[in-house]
This record gives sequence, C-alpha cells and structure tokens, in this order.
Amino acid sequence: MPRLALVPLLALVASGLSLPSLVQGGSLGEQVAKRQDRAGTATVSLSQASGTPAYLASGFIYGIPDNSNQVSTQIPDHFFTDIKFQYCRAGGAQLPVPSRGWIYGIEEYRNRFGSALSNYRTTRKFGARFILLVHDLWGADSTQGTDAPYPGDNGDWTSYDRYLTQLISDLKANNMLEGLDIDIWNEPDGSLFWTRTVEQWTAMWNRALPRFRNELPGVIIMGPSISNPPSPGHKWWDGFGAAISRSGNIPDVYSWHSLSYPLDPQLSAADIATWRNKYGLPARPQNINEYGAPDEQSPAHSAWHISRLERNNIRGLRANWASVYELHDYMGNLLGKPGAGTTSYNPHGQGYYPAGEWHVYKYYGTNMTGTRVATAGSADRAFDVYATRGSTANSVKILASSRGADGIWDIKVTGLDAVGLPVSGSVSTQTWRFDYKGKYGEVGTPVNLGVVVHQYSNNEVWVPGLEKRAAGQRR
Repeated sequence: MPRLALVPLLALVASGLSLPSLVQGGSLGEQVAKRQDRAGTATVSLSQASGTPAYLASGFIYGIPDNSNQVSTQIPDHFFTDIKFQYCRAGGAQLPVPSRGWIYGIEEYRNRFGSALSNYRTTRKFGARFILLVHDLWGADSTQGTDAPYPGDNGDWTSYDRYLTQLISDLKANNMLEGLDIDIWNEPDGSLFWTRTVEQWTAMWNRALPRFRNELPGVIIMGPSISNPPSPGHKWWDGFGAAISRSGNIPDVYSWHSLSYPLDPQLSAADIATWRNKYGLPARPQNINEYGAPDEQSPAHSAWHISRLERNNIRGLRANWASVYELHDYMGNLLGKPGAGTTSYNPHGQGYYPAGEWHVYKYYGTNMTGTRVATAGSADRAFDVYATRGSTANSVKILASSRGADGIWDIKVTGLDAVGLPVSGSVSTQTWRFDYKGKYGEVGTPVNLGVVVHQYSNNEVWVPGLEKRAAGQRR
C-alpha cells in the first residue's frame, strides 16, 4: 500500500503539549539525519497570532449528489461537519437530456437549475457558502457542441438578457440569495467553456455584473475565474483589468485557478497585487476556486495547499476532475463507496467511506482550533506548515507537508512560552501518518508512528525531519 502522507503529532512530555505536524507525499521513511543534509526548514511561531481559524481550504467544486431541487441526505452529515465544510461551487454541469441548460430550451434550463438549487440547499444546511456557476446554467459546460451560441454573438444580447432575467427571478423565487456567490463565467481563457474573444467576454461581464449587483443586493460577485493567476502579458487578465478599470464593474472577490505545478498560491497573491496596481484596482478578498491538478490530489499535496492558502488568507476549493454523475458525488473525490469508478457505479448508492485525503481535511477541521499562528515554509517552496494554538500547551497543532518532492525538512517551533511552557526542557514528538490508496481507495484512521523525546532550549524546539524518498524505499 503506498504511503503518501505523513503527520507527526508532537507532545511536550513535561506538559502534555500535542502538535500534529509533518505531512509528506509519496512513500515515506523516517531518518534522523544531520541538519546540513536537510532540504530546508519550516518555522512555526507560537507567539505570533494570525487570527481565528476559518478553514479557508475546506471546500470543493460540485461533489454533492442531486435530489431534485431539495436538500440531499445521501452523503452522511458527518463527512461534511468533520471537515468544517465551507464552500461548494456548482451549476448543474454535464447532466444529460433534458437538463443541458438555457441554450437548449427553458425545460433544460429549469432541470439544470434544479440541480444547482439542490446543491445550494444542501450546502446551506451546513452553513457553508455556495458559488453559482452561471456559465453551466447557460449550457457551456464543456459538453456543448462547436456550434453552441455564446452571449453577445454577432452583437445580439437578446437571449443572454432574457437568461439573466430568468435566472435572477428564479434565485429570488427560491430564496437562493443568503450565502450565495455568483461566478459570472468560468475559465473564459479555456476553449472548453468560452470560444469567443476577450472583448466579447468583458462586454458580457460589464453587462451581467450591474444587473446582479442592482437586482440582487448583498450577493457576492466573484471573477474573473481565469485558469491561471496573472502574469506579464496575459491577455485575459490584461483585458479584464482594463475593462473593469474603465467601467467600475469590479468583483467583490478576485478569483482564479491553481491547477498545475509550479503554480503557487503564495506567489499568486503577489501576482494579484501587481495586476491590481497596474490597473489601479482596489484590494478585494481572494478565492482560488479550483486548486489541485489530478496528480496533486493526495494527502501530501492537500496539506501543502492548505498551508499556502491559510498563510495568505486565500479561500480555496478543491478542483473536481470527475465527469457526469461522478461529478455530482464523492465530495470532490474525498470519499468512495462500493462500485466507485467502475461500471457498477450507482449514483444513488450508499455505503460511503473516507478516501485518504478526507482524513487530512478532518484533522484540519476537527483538531485545528483556537488561534492560527504565524508560519513560514521552507525556502525551496517544497515544504510548508499550518499551525494553531489554544491557551495551553496541549492545544497546539501543526500540519505540514512536502509538495511531493523528495528530501528531508525540519520544523522549527519558536515561542514555546506562549502556551505556558518553560524556555528549556524536554519535548516529545509523536508522529501520525496519513495513508493513501488512490482515488476512491478506502483508508482508515491516521497511523500512530510513535514518540521521540528531544531536549530544547532558548524557547524553541527543532523537530527533526522525516524523509520523503522514492517509491518502494523505506527505512
């Protein structure tokens, strides 16, 4: 069985402090090596508070079963509550006839809207926010043909205006406004969802945003949901920046995707600031509303993304790479059930079980309470940490991860007196490992790898590194 993640739980012997820490990707081995052999060091500063945990990374796109237009109870509640579920993003994509969206007729739109309404109601049951994908309700969900119409074709906005009128009316009629974010169009820079010019897309944006803002006051509007963060010469970001700077139709939340290596939320935050300054745009909250490529959806990569998103105060939703009915299930591949991924798959089946990543999000949601503290990842950007503390030593938690790279990293924990510890003494590290069996693979609770005692001084402790090595090698 491959072991793709590792979490050490630190316990200070004298006071009972517990600190779950190190997660790594790939097959793992523990090795206490000389510090000069380490790839780098991540730092946790217990004395520097950075706000109350809001579980910024605990969301996903689609992943909730449909139940006509009503709340779905198909997935047991605890799978949502245990991870402190915060966000879902959906709009009825990839449902077959007669549920293909507005461009195929009013009945096909209404059926697709029913899927979105069911997902919204299920999301709100848990107090989470819901992002409505307007492009999916239109019918541009990657399954539309090459002859599919788009808003503003040939300068004609008649159908799109009627569509917005219908959608706004339905949102009001179904009390679908509280906790609602509207995402006007997904990945306009990608040919799966938009095959027209930058100019036609920004004209659509400048047409839609005023209507949503004026007719649905209080609803959050996010965008541009481009498939990459800004970069010099990026024609879609430049076109968007110039257009909204002229019109004043600025979203309430800046959104984009981070779906491949080496994209990094920490660097993206700086890129957004540079882009804003170029066009004189105000600061706004940020949401990476799809993160994690298929090969970066493992416990290790998820923990690394959690750390990056939390440090930079960016909301994030896991990407979902499933299709058709499987897109509308499994909480974005955090779960499995009998027949998952096979021809015997039953979209209405029960018997859900956690896949490997779900346990990381459960630990994140259930154990990491109290106050966030300042952290710093390793200089090579391959290893990172997220940490919380309460008022006592045994309430400190650290989650850390390699982004799948081979190497050995240390964790330096400073400010131990902030949780009532002496400036010198003994500390023990208790290590937990998150295992992974691939997509839909059932995984049990984290594995306790035992306790090692360390002496510390100067109000700080070094947690010796755990080594991530090539597959099949372990010592």
